[in-house]
Amino acid sequence: MRPADATPEATVERALSLAGGGELERLLDLGVRLSSGLEPGPILVATLAEAAALVGAEMGIRRLVHDDCSPGLGTSLGLALDALAPLGSVSLLCCQRGAPVVVADTDLDPLAVEAREAAPGRIRALHAVPLIGRDGRVLGVLTLYFARPGRLEGRAAELLGRCVQVAAGPLENALQHRRLARELADSRAAEAARAAEAGRLSLGLQAAGVCAWEWNTETGEVLWSEAIFDMLGLKLGDPTPNAAEWFALMHPDDVEGVRSNTERSVRARASCYAEFRVRRSDGTYRWIAAKGDLMPTPDGRGPVRYVGANYDITARRDAVAALRDSEERQRKLADNLPSGFIYQVIEHPDGARRFSYVSRGVEAISGVGPDEILAHPMGLYAWILPEDLALVTRVETAAFRERERFDCLFRIRGRHDLRWLHCRSAPRYLADGSTAWDGIALDVTEHVQAEEALRASEARYRTLFTSIDEGFCVIEVLFADDRAVDYRFLEVNPAFEKHTGLRDAAGKTMRELAPDHDAHWFELYGEVARTGRPTRFINEARALGDRWFDVYAFKLGDGDRVAIIFTDISARRHAEAERERLVEQLRDADRKKDDFIALLAHELRNPLAPIRTGLQVTRLARGNPDMVARAQDMMDRQLSHMVRLIDDLMDVSRIGRNKLELRRGRILLADVLGSAVETARPQIEAAGHDLQLALPPAPVWLDADLTRLAQVFSNLLTNSAKYTAPGGRIRLAAERRGDDVVVTVTDNGTGIPADSLTSIFDMFSQVDRTLERSAGGLGVGLALVKGLVEMHGGSVSAASDGEGRGSTFTVRLPALAEAARHAPADVPQLAHGPACRVLVVDDNHDGAGAMAMMLEMLGHDVRTAHDGVEAVEVAGAFRPQVILMDVGMPRLNGLDATRQIRERPWGKDIAIIALTGWGQDADRARSKAAGCDCHLVKPVNLGDLERTLDQYAVRCA
Repeated sequence: MRPADATPEATVERALSLAGGGELERLLDLGVRLSSGLEPGPILVATLAEAAALVGAEMGIRRLVHDDCSPGLGTSLGLALDALAPLGSVSLLCCQRGAPVVVADTDLDPLAVEAREAAPGRIRALHAVPLIGRDGRVLGVLTLYFARPGRLEGRAAELLGRCVQVAAGPLENALQHRRLARELADSRAAEAARAAEAGRLSLGLQAAGVCAWEWNTETGEVLWSEAIFDMLGLKLGDPTPNAAEWFALMHPDDVEGVRSNTERSVRARASCYAEFRVRRSDGTYRWIAAKGDLMPTPDGRGPVRYVGANYDITARRDAVAALRDSEERQRKLADNLPSGFIYQVIEHPDGARRFSYVSRGVEAISGVGPDEILAHPMGLYAWILPEDLALVTRVETAAFRERERFDCLFRIRGRHDLRWLHCRSAPRYLADGSTAWDGIALDVTEHVQAEEALRASEARYRTLFTSIDEGFCVIEVLFADDRAVDYRFLEVNPAFEKHTGLRDAAGKTMRELAPDHDAHWFELYGEVARTGRPTRFINEARALGDRWFDVYAFKLGDGDRVAIIFTDISARRHAEAERERLVEQLRDADRKKDDFIALLAHELRNPLAPIRTGLQVTRLARGNPDMVARAQDMMDRQLSHMVRLIDDLMDVSRIGRNKLELRRGRILLADVLGSAVETARPQIEAAGHDLQLALPPAPVWLDADLTRLAQVFSNLLTNSAKYTAPGGRIRLAAERRGDDVVVTVTDNGTGIPADSLTSIFDMFSQVDRTLERSAGGLGVGLALVKGLVEMHGGSVSAASDGEGRGSTFTVRLPALAEAARHAPADVPQLAHGPACRVLVVDDNHDGAGAMAMMLEMLGHDVRTAHDGVEAVEVAGAFRPQVILMDVGMPRLNGLDATRQIRERPWGKDIAIIALTGWGQDADRARSKAAGCDCHLVKPVNLGDLERTLDQYAVRCA
């Protein structure tokens, strides 16, 4: 018997050597040899060799098959095993039938196509026999190949079948042994793997903080892994809790629920799971998750045991709680956004989109709730304004295509009006292939409106900037060592150049445009840039042509920019200066007026006092005609003085209002000066002055008013007489200078202070009030001189070397060319007419009585009346030839009374003479318009009155 690991060649040789003996002995010997084999390979080799020897085959294959007839372990004889590695059609049919299959001629039978292809020309016949196990299962197929066509005879076929049956048992045992060995090896490997896995698991559980346990439900004992010490904060070696103690460590709020759940699981012998809080040794609680499974016993008897694990889920519970809080906060934030809402759009792989979430904040904006929006097929798109929907779709499509952020501004229909939404969303990829676009929509209506208002404001600003008359500029202040040294113009408006005279200033510095610009301008703007405090000021820019500016400067944003609004007020400053000058003149004139009023009162009292005294003297000296005559002469002089004062005052007023009319004529300068000397002579002689005259040898002709020019020089002479100490010198000189004649009046009197020379000809001007009071006068004489000279086209000036050094007044007048002297025309002499009937009308009873007394003394028949009504009545009864009519009277004024008298038939030819204190040209015009024939001013000179009465008496006669 050959050993089990004998080679196939040795086994074949052994079978051939026995071929000469009986077939039965050979089969028995095969059975003995195969029974000790424990490996299927050698059994297959021995069986193939014995079968080939029994039937005389030179080629064969022995192959095991699996349950699905797929090829397994095999061996071959005379052929390469790889050539017929797959089961051929014959072997497959034999395996399927479990019965032999014979091909007598491979060239004629299609079942042998694989054999022909594997060994072309060598195989002409084959015989396949199945190898049947004890349970009837086909273990394999033995196929013998023959070089010549034909079949095995019955005895050979039987021997082949018996050979295969002898090998079936040992082969099945070898296969079972092989399976058992493999299972044992697998079991040992699995056990080792389980032990290693258990070690790794223990380490992993410990590292993960998982505590394993085993609980005996009958005794309450619990076996714990070492992780229990960390879980409860115990030290190694401390006692571990049993079941009762474990429940005692649980949080009171959790014990009842966990205990009930555990008892229910034990009764049902089911798995259990619970989450609860356990108190550690330091008194703090940790969340624990416990999961246990029933551990079965081999016979189903014994105590019920559970094995499981506890793991610390405090962090998870805290994270879940934090997540829940975060989600709640997010939800509340989303639902309570003051001006917006949160939304989500799901984009499916096929491109379809739908709104999956909208927070409640949408209702405050659109007036519809989230449910209504989500239920609508178009979602929020249905509320977008149609003209904006195309924009939203275009931007959204581009964002979805490029997987970039969606950002769009559009309008929706709001609760009450259109609202502007600014939506932003970003993609987030989901496990199912969809994309979630999580976004936020903010109501930016007020912001958009504010921007529109800002744009409108900027447009208005730009319009205002370019159209205002004030200059405007924006500057950047330039500093050096924290000191403002210059500034650059960033922006200027069109009016800038007009106010400053600077051209093309934008982009340039002030030092470039005006190198000598005053430093205080830089300091002012630097202070505004540093502190941010606006300022307003008025200042002069001498480098810009002495211009004055009214400036308001304020800081503009961050940095060193300053905005400036300014106006060139140079003209206004000049006007203000002129106004101040005029105001000062008015103040001076007002002061002089006050002085004049006081002086006028004084000057009027001076002549009134002697007049009153003269009246008393006349009353007391009735028996002394000489005394009465002297008193009357004195009163007449004083009255004439009063009349001159008032006439001078009226003349100055007329000149100031351009109301004085000159009666020009061709006159000689000598006549003018002679008249002036004659008028001033009484005062000059009274003071004992030496008057010197120096006239040109040739006559000088003037186109002038003789009376007014004589008044000019008489005023200058009397002025010198007043302001020169008694016994002084006065010189009146005239000379021809070109086309002019120059007349000077020089004295050695008190002189004129230098500061008074410029105002000496002003109205009410006086040099020395104390002296003036002693000399008399109203301070209007020189003003009258200046006015009359200038009306004649001339000029007058004053000069003095100072106080006490005299003065010189120079009058320059235009002269006429030389001409032949014309003889003066004869002046007709008025004849004295007869006595008249005269009506005197005056509301002053004394004045009316005195006038009536004087007229009666002249031989006239006189009546009086004291108001306009009475005048009309008396005139109607008296039928006067002449009426002396006062103007200002009660009940009915003199002008209205004149009109009524003129309306009467008897009043048309009466001579009505206005006798009043009003002596202006306008007053004369009004009296003439009312019907008066003549206008006399009170107090009237007796000679003038007599001539007037004689004139109208002749006319009436």
